Amino acid sequence: MGRLISIASGKGGTGKTTTTANLSIALGKMGYKVLAIDADLTMANLSLVMGIDDAETTIHDVLAGTAQINDAIYQTSYENVYLVPAAVDWEHVIKADPRRLPETIKPLKPHYDFIIIDCPAGLQMDAMNAMMSGEEVILVTNPEISCITDTMKVGIVLKKAGLAVLGFVLNRYGRSDNDIPPEAAEEVMEVPLLVVVPEDPKVREATLEGIPVVEYAPDSDGAKAFFELAETVVRIAGFKARVMR
Repeated sequence: MGRLISIASGKGGTGKTTTTANLSIALGKMGYKVLAIDADLTMANLSLVMGIDDAETTIHDVLAGTAQINDAIYQTSYENVYLVPAAVDWEHVIKADPRRLPETIKPLKPHYDFIIIDCPAGLQMDAMNAMMSGEEVILVTNPEISCITDTMKVGIVLKKAGLAVLGFVLNRYGRSDNDIPPEAAEEVMEVPLLVVVPEDPKVREATLEGIPVVEYAPDSDGAKAFFELAETVVRIAGFKARVMR
């Protein structure tokens, strides 16, 4: 049986989509069958990051009741990685029912080693439905106190809701002299620090090119951090790497 992992945060712009894409591809490179799902129904952009921007059927169509989930699954150009994209136009957004996300996503569990769900930020209804589609959660935060505390609150709510919080990613560390140090962030978050992703211009370059950094610049500091995250997730899951990257 696969692992259902929601990628969540207390604020937008922390790097959830970047984390989802790079973690998925890194796991694929390790030999695992991975499904990445864009569950951010109002601010969808995972498909742009992962190179599928012309999908005819999306998660919005499934949630609107006009398509089946299998019709919205696309094989990406990355080894072992599949994607359920979301639509970007408002017409699809208003027709989709986010309450159907858990019942749509959870039956896919037996067919993949990992299902990685890119969730909206915060604790609104659409975010909660997306996050509750998973069984475990990885929190993503930046090294700023307001972002850390907001993300910590999301983690508390998800724990109470029954999700297992695996830990958090401290993303874009080192861009400011005022960044909260990793050990202080871990103390506030009260969950394990999984990895520190440094501020790395290669990550920004990769985003502009529409290619996740683990593929665009695999030897960069940012890519190495995402590979480390994938290895940590595999270890937590109790799996063994099937191939060496």
